[in-house]
Amino acid sequence: MPAPTRPPWRPTAPLRIGEFRALPASNELEGPGGTVRLRPLLMDVLLRLAAQPGEVVPRERLIEDVWPRRMVNDEVLSRAIAELRTALGDDPRQPRYVETIPKAGYRLVAAVGEAAPAPPRPEARPVRARLVVLAVAVALVAAGALTLHKTAAPAPALAERIAAAKPLTADLALELGPRFSPDGQRVAFAVGEGLAFRIAVQPAAGGARRLIGEEGATHLSPVFFPDGRRLAYWRQREGDCAIVEHDLDSGRERPLLGCAMRPRSRFDLSPDGTRLAVTATAATAVPPGIVLVDIASGAATSLTVTAPGGQDDLYPRFSPDGRRIAFFRGTESHRRLWIAETADPASAREALPIEGLAYGAAWLAPEGPLIVAADWLGFRALTLVDLATHEARLLGARGARFPDASPAGDLAWENAVFRANLRLVDPAREDAPAQPLWPSTRYTNMPVFSPDGGRVAFVSNRDGPEALYVAALDGEAARVSPPGEHRYIRPRWAPDGRALYAVRIPVGAKPAPQVAVRVTLADGREEALEALGTAINAVSPSADGQWLYAGILEGESMRVVRAPAAAPAAPERLPLPPVAEFHLNATHLAYTRPGRTGASLCRLADLACEALDVPLDDANRFDWVLAAQALYYPVPAPGGRRLARYDLGARKLAWVKDIAPTASGLALAVSPDEARLVVSRQDPPAIDLMIAPARR
Repeated sequence: MPAPTRPPWRPTAPLRIGEFRALPASNELEGPGGTVRLRPLLMDVLLRLAAQPGEVVPRERLIEDVWPRRMVNDEVLSRAIAELRTALGDDPRQPRYVETIPKAGYRLVAAVGEAAPAPPRPEARPVRARLVVLAVAVALVAAGALTLHKTAAPAPALAERIAAAKPLTADLALELGPRFSPDGQRVAFAVGEGLAFRIAVQPAAGGARRLIGEEGATHLSPVFFPDGRRLAYWRQREGDCAIVEHDLDSGRERPLLGCAMRPRSRFDLSPDGTRLAVTATAATAVPPGIVLVDIASGAATSLTVTAPGGQDDLYPRFSPDGRRIAFFRGTESHRRLWIAETADPASAREALPIEGLAYGAAWLAPEGPLIVAADWLGFRALTLVDLATHEARLLGARGARFPDASPAGDLAWENAVFRANLRLVDPAREDAPAQPLWPSTRYTNMPVFSPDGGRVAFVSNRDGPEALYVAALDGEAARVSPPGEHRYIRPRWAPDGRALYAVRIPVGAKPAPQVAVRVTLADGREEALEALGTAINAVSPSADGQWLYAGILEGESMRVVRAPAAAPAAPERLPLPPVAEFHLNATHLAYTRPGRTGASLCRLADLACEALDVPLDDANRFDWVLAAQALYYPVPAPGGRRLARYDLGARKLAWVKDIAPTASGLALAVSPDEARLVVSRQDPPAIDLMIAPARR
């Protein structure tokens, strides 16, 4: 087989690129702070840009040249550019090396020339701690011999193993919550559909499984006791729930914790098998916190304390020595990783200043690092968190949730694929089929009708991080937000229909400022409204176009401010309490409050408010919309949800119908005349288990 041809743009001789001396043969950059080893792919991206210094290289050309014969989308390129900028110490907002040209491509702005030969040098070393090639085996980490911030399994090696992972299960049913046995030879997990889940135990290397638990009940979150002969898991049957112990030899069960504190199904067992860490409710109207339960005595001690209207604490995981617990604090899409010492409830502290949707963590050693499943870096995947340096690095495994690590360093996780699409619904014809709109194989949500009712704006991750799209009801969807290293959420139309307001969030490991933006549809021009602040969670223009109303994050609530749309500087705070969510129509503002049930309706003219008797609370804080004449919100129903319409004129419930959205969050749009609805409905998920064995 002939050797592959070297691309003409990839030189073999060293190049001088800005302050760096690029060595293509060894994929290294020599800079003022030392030497950085790049992944070969990143060196290719850099050299391809350097082949046309100062010129815009289209994204399509970069993908075609650097990833020949491979199906790669914009997201892969964006991630590569972001990683290259990290290696170069570059800032995308004030680039010295790689400049993003919206809707076009990238341009190398640093000077490029031939590099003089360099004298012999010592072995290359990394310029940043997070780029260190930590070439020690994962087994040392698992044995507790060392930690990441000293010498540990390298992030590149972990990423390579994760990329080479294979399915542990691939049933048509759902498989949830994998946990290794103490010797790493078996994996326990839940398998089933709907509310009927049983516990399965099977060899980690593959083979026949054993099913545990009666059929028809719900069994979730299995965890092995240290002896490997018993399991603890969450069980619900006939309206009763408990965390139970199951003896694998005899089949005997005994309850460890009942339903009095309403424990959540995702819990953990201490490494010595003496304590449970559960998310439970200590008092009415207080968000759940982490509670430690002594198995022998049943005594419960609150490890974390929450406040009414505040943040809840989820997914506790003991460290391998049992001295610490990792958990996630926040609500919905604003969760951060926290660490608490089990012997000191006052020790709970934030481990990382990044927030987003989070789906569990696993410790690799008593002092860390942790593998976290979250969307912190733009999409749900596995991330390596160094507790010493407070840094996060993307490992891969898009779609990963709830990871676990064996003592030998094997990794397992849920691979979850969720798909949601928009559908057009006629509320007057409940029996009429819903019309699919602009389908994709990814997640589409947050629809909103244009002022004339002819178009819909929405958010979708169909070509990478969440972006803004606009489509006529009988036309094709077009992306309107610029490509790059940002996510866009919560679109709202300008009154003239010529622009969208939205919230823009950078994709990256640093604390992400959330700013309001205005995107002009005709030319795609984006204006950042930074005068409103950098913690914006929602922005909506008034119907007359005179004002912008914005929600500024404060903990788990928002304070609502208002500023002139023409010059949105020095916003004034409105005399409203902290809100969970708010919406506008032409004459009123409606809001809900964290930790409370109901909603308030306020006249925009004088902000005189009155309470509405509607069942909105923290469980559905985002799942409603204010229309011209009514409030729409989903209500629980057997087997799913139904949609309710609360008439604002009559101040009463008008109807409840089987046309509710099933996607989470902002999933409903109402046309200006309330004759049509667009709902986001989630297809049944596909969740399998993946396993990445340690290299031994």
